[in-house]
Amino acid sequence: MLDWQKSAIYLGLLEPKCCHLEELEPVVKHLEARLPFLDPFIAKNLPLFRNPQNTFPWAKYAISLALPYYHKPFVSGGFSVYCQGKDYHKVLVAMLNEYIIKLRTLYPGYSFKAFSDTGFVLDRAVAIASGLGYLGENTNIIHPSYGSFIFLATVLTDLPLPKGSFLGFCKGCGACVKACPTGAIKEPYLVDNNLCISALTQKKGFLSLEHCQNISGHLFGCDICQNVCPHNQNIPSSSIITPFYLLRKPDLLRLVQMDKEYKNLLKESAANWRGTNILRRNALITLALEDHPCDLMAIKKVAENDPSHLARVYAAFCLERKLRLNLWDEALKNAPLEAHLFYGSIKNSC
Repeated sequence: MLDWQKSAIYLGLLEPKCCHLEELEPVVKHLEARLPFLDPFIAKNLPLFRNPQNTFPWAKYAISLALPYYHKPFVSGGFSVYCQGKDYHKVLVAMLNEYIIKLRTLYPGYSFKAFSDTGFVLDRAVAIASGLGYLGENTNIIHPSYGSFIFLATVLTDLPLPKGSFLGFCKGCGACVKACPTGAIKEPYLVDNNLCISALTQKKGFLSLEHCQNISGHLFGCDICQNVCPHNQNIPSSSIITPFYLLRKPDLLRLVQMDKEYKNLLKESAANWRGTNILRRNALITLALEDHPCDLMAIKKVAENDPSHLARVYAAFCLERKLRLNLWDEALKNAPLEAHLFYGSIKNSC
């Protein structure tokens, strides 16, 4: 094992793999053929992802890194496992900063730049090309020992490194395809981001009734396709990422009210990147469509007086679903056009 690999393991990362940047081309071609289904940011910037050298002319090689985040026992619904603990961006930034310092000490004169879910580097493409893991039918990277519950990171460098060793594909059992309730996995290795529950929970603004029904029970993210995957059975728990109890067993009403304890806790979670009103919306949708105990007077206050148009409208939706109580006039007061369009789309369904 080489020093750049030993240093990563010492920090708590899995054994890293590497590849030449030219080896990313087949992966990008695969994505290019699926452009309408991609995340809008990836679709828009695919040319930059194709050639990281255009942004970083000195870079010739990439190191693929992974940090496990699974924690037993698995708790489904609510917050996805990846955002039940401390924000992985913050955890990985600290680890990557230390890793870069170590690399510069070990290999003076060479350049290193780290990324994790940021910049114009596709961590998944690097992981596939380097052989860090298999490509799953749900497009997740599956590590041979830690499954798909891993956070990815990449280091670009001009340090000469070996070529990648593509591991191939998962078992191809189709479990994730069958389990996806929205049919977002349209076929093996093709996920429609427009139907994916995880993507829908993170979508800004007002969701259609169909999308509300799709995400009900999911506050942020979705683990359905990962939970049924045979590669994820009997994988070890992470010793670095541990869950917060209030996100593992969320209180929906407290989330809607966004009390101080939840507000402060969510600042430490990746679930907060879209803002707390998106989480409040998703909690109200779940209260509206599922059989949860609910303080309807507290929801009434939200519908009547909350400063957020989004929270007011979905509180009114919840009250009409639960009690046939009509507070739409109060909820829609001074609300944007999108709020009125949402009301128009669902008024005959409540």
